[in-house]
Amino acid sequence: MLSVFLTLALICGCSCYPSGAPESACTTMTPSHGVPPQNTSSPYVIQFSSSNFSMDSNFTVTISSKDGNTSFKGFLVEVFTDQPTPNQLKESEFKVPENAHPTCNGGATHSDAKEKHMIGLQWQPTTSFTGKVKFRATIVQAYTVIWKNVESEYLSVDYTAPSTSPSDVTTISHPISTTSESPSDLPRCEPGFGCFKACPLTTCESVVMWRRSGNCVDFKIVARLDRPNNRWVAIGFSPTGRMPKTSVIMCLVDNGKISVEEGINKGYSFGPLSNKTLGLTNISASVVDRVLRCTFTRQINISGSVESIYSLTKKYFLLLGDGPIIGGNNTYGGTPGQHEKTPVKSESRVDFLVNENVGSDDPSKTLYKLHGSLMILSWMFLSSVAIIIARYYKSEWRGMMPCGVKVWFAIHRTMMSLVFIITTASFIIIFIQVGSLLQETEGDIYVRYHPALGITVMALCVANPIMAFFRCDPGHKYRHVFHYSHMFVGTAAQILSAITIYFGVNLEKSNTPEEASYIVIAYIITYVIIEVILECQKYYRRNEDETETQILLRSTSNVPQQKSQKHQVNSFKIIVLCTHFVCMSMYCMVLIYFVATA
Repeated sequence: MLSVFLTLALICGCSCYPSGAPESACTTMTPSHGVPPQNTSSPYVIQFSSSNFSMDSNFTVTISSKDGNTSFKGFLVEVFTDQPTPNQLKESEFKVPENAHPTCNGGATHSDAKEKHMIGLQWQPTTSFTGKVKFRATIVQAYTVIWKNVESEYLSVDYTAPSTSPSDVTTISHPISTTSESPSDLPRCEPGFGCFKACPLTTCESVVMWRRSGNCVDFKIVARLDRPNNRWVAIGFSPTGRMPKTSVIMCLVDNGKISVEEGINKGYSFGPLSNKTLGLTNISASVVDRVLRCTFTRQINISGSVESIYSLTKKYFLLLGDGPIIGGNNTYGGTPGQHEKTPVKSESRVDFLVNENVGSDDPSKTLYKLHGSLMILSWMFLSSVAIIIARYYKSEWRGMMPCGVKVWFAIHRTMMSLVFIITTASFIIIFIQVGSLLQETEGDIYVRYHPALGITVMALCVANPIMAFFRCDPGHKYRHVFHYSHMFVGTAAQILSAITIYFGVNLEKSNTPEEASYIVIAYIITYVIIEVILECQKYYRRNEDETETQILLRSTSNVPQQKSQKHQVNSFKIIVLCTHFVCMSMYCMVLIYFVATA
């Protein structure tokens, strides 16, 4: 009977205070578990978001394990002054998350008995106070495993209670206040956090910081707003560095109320989740002098989460953007509008479990964009038109000899000369930018093979004009060797250039939209269709085919034909050529636009 009684008593004791320490424990800070506290070094630590407390700071006290893995079920934390005999500072308060509640006149305790790896508590005095304080906690790992007197370092506090004048401070859900600006309020990286900022300066328009805490990651977004209301600032976890399929956490300042929403980009539009704060805790936000500070804790792995929330055990490109909130008729409930500036992207994938500073992508990328644009112009437009004319239009404009040169040959030579010049310039530009021929040796297929393909295209582009310069006369017995070699090298360069351009627009550094890949595919399909149409036309016009074969033998002869020969033009082929010209021009212009604005 005694053993049964003790067992029942133990079960009762385990569940007596799952919602936190009772008021009776405020003085001793000792739970009535019938066991003494541990006499070994505590595995837990109390840390601050900053070393000093000031009037306008968003100050957070964090209780967590030293190794980030040891959990705890309960806690009681109180604040004490630095007097010879420390007294509890009761004129203070904690703003707590859902799994905690205030207690003991200025303290805080847990509100459930679930395992926790960390907990963040916002703290501030309730009256003016200047001096030093420390935080003391009792932490319960298990019913019989308790650590008492877990203390923080001393904290310097200089706090003056704010005026109650409505003109000074406006608070709706979260504070939006107006105070004097100081350099320390500007967005900047803080020690102890990984950091991503949108500029190389000490202070920026916006900064994102993160720090792992057990099974969670604490995030801070600090951003200067163009105006203090109806704006949003968001971070995105992108597998590709592009907007579609990006997991987004957005901080919104909507008609005086600040909120945090989680969602997924469907294409280029943000769609909030049905549970807008899934996996998010310790949400806090404020706006002071148009500087938004938005903090939250995100679980690394969210059990039962939808596919749109990515595990932070993997690396992602970090996107940072902002924009307006539209609608709402001057009440809460507006809709996030499209960003007004291109979101800033990290230069590489970010490991959010490691505190590291991450640079932003070069917002201009002038040389990269110039290289891509020149290659697109030379191969998608100039080369594609020049090859089609040389292959299928030798029999056209036979009575025309501008400057003593056949029309098809004049067009082909001019356009391919431009291809050579532009390709060489583009090759030199990218070599200057990267400093080597093969900079990337690891990564996805686009990164590994784009440089090698580009070098091959450049080599073929140089080889063909050299072959043409040393070609034999039209009547020479080895003329056919030059003809087929020239055609093979030109065709190979054209095919490889299309593959190289496709790989180029899919490079992470290009940051071009997904539609750019579709444009390249459409270009390839159109080019093949044009070739098929013209081949079929040759098959059904045998007489013309025989004429082209005869002209092929003297393809570079500049001797004028007899004046008695009639000027013949095939209307169908001219229509096909015009269609080809227009399509290639459109594809080229659209793709250059995507590259230039990426």
